Amino acid sequence: MNRPKVEQPIEDTSHLAAAKENLGEARDALKSGVNEALEAGGAAAREAKAELDEKLQGLLDQGKGMLAQAEDLIRSKPLASFGVAFAAGYLVAALTRRK
Repeated sequence: MNRPKVEQPIEDTSHLAAAKENLGEARDALKSGVNEALEAGGAAAREAKAELDEKLQGLLDQGKGMLAQAEDLIRSKPLASFGVAFAAGYLVAALTRRK
């Protein structure tokens, strides 16, 4: 049995080279996109931290001001302050007492 010889077609490898080049470009574009996203995320995190730090500092200053006001009130009216503190303590004890 003699089989007829079939000629092998010469493969065109230009499409493989083009595909490799396209894959390389896609990889580079993906890397670039990921880097840009990381940079944007980092910048957003830094901005949020700065804003939170500013708000925290404002709250701390406000708290210090309230403490100073309370100290001034206690110094100016010590008996009234003691009476209010005693009444508040009594009320909390009465509310939390178990029956």
